[in-house]
Amino acid sequence: MKKIFSFALMLLGMATALTSCSDDRDSNPTIGQPTQFVVNASPVAGQYIQLTADNKVNLTWSQPNYGYNALATYQIQVGVNNNGSITWNTKDGADKFLETTFTQCNADISGEEIAEAICEIDGVVDEDSYVDQGFRPIVFRVKSSIQDSKGNDVPGTAILSNEVTFDHMAAYCAIKSKAIIWIIGNCGGWLEPSKGNAEALTDWRIYETEIGSKIFNGTVEMPEGDLTFRIYTALTGWDGGASLGHLADDEATEVAFSGGVYTDQYVYPGKGSWTFLGFPGGPLEITLDMIQGTIKFEQK
Repeated sequence: MKKIFSFALMLLGMATALTSCSDDRDSNPTIGQPTQFVVNASPVAGQYIQLTADNKVNLTWSQPNYGYNALATYQIQVGVNNNGSITWNTKDGADKFLETTFTQCNADISGEEIAEAICEIDGVVDEDSYVDQGFRPIVFRVKSSIQDSKGNDVPGTAILSNEVTFDHMAAYCAIKSKAIIWIIGNCGGWLEPSKGNAEALTDWRIYETEIGSKIFNGTVEMPEGDLTFRIYTALTGWDGGASLGHLADDEATEVAFSGGVYTDQYVYPGKGSWTFLGFPGGPLEITLDMIQGTIKFEQK
């Protein structure tokens, strides 16, 4: 799943609360049921918007009141308004939230990602099943929650916003493909994980095993020497919040294989890199399971 920014600040706040509870329990932050969550009406909601792979749709919203200054994760939900009845889920009954998430109250949402969501709601599985629906009302709302390091909602922290409608929005045949992760580190010259470097990072891509599985597996040829790298789920730059690593903080940790295999619970978002000293060079199989929150490196 594509994800922006970090859960580390919440963990730090919880650790501080635990160390001080014997002194002053009343000062500890308590996560309450959030309230007062409003998405703002867009100034272009009445315009005709043709979605493309390159344009973006902007949404802004208020910060929910959790009772303290919480670091929330925001998920965008897309719905199709059919004569006053809004369809929020796909044909298999799943609510359609976009994969890219945010921790700021301002989102520039990819037109391609919105079009993919609309096609999923319409039941489009290939080009032959696509029917151009033209301009129609497309509805958005936002879910706010506190999430743990595996991207799961902390119970009692989720809240849905109001709905906002873009009166005339047109999708196109945007069929979802397998998601990609990128290996970023000294093995590839520490190239920035940006869209401008997409072609240069071709050899450092690993694909999802099946569309929507959230499990990635692939083998890359690693150079000989000390290896330091982390994983990115999107090409959004160094500070785009799409990094996945051993730790939350931007520091490398030396780890070692056992029988040619190393497994770990990753932190996402997290910039802590893995370092394998004296790697002999050769193929390295990487398996990332974003459901279980695990990653495995295996020498081949």
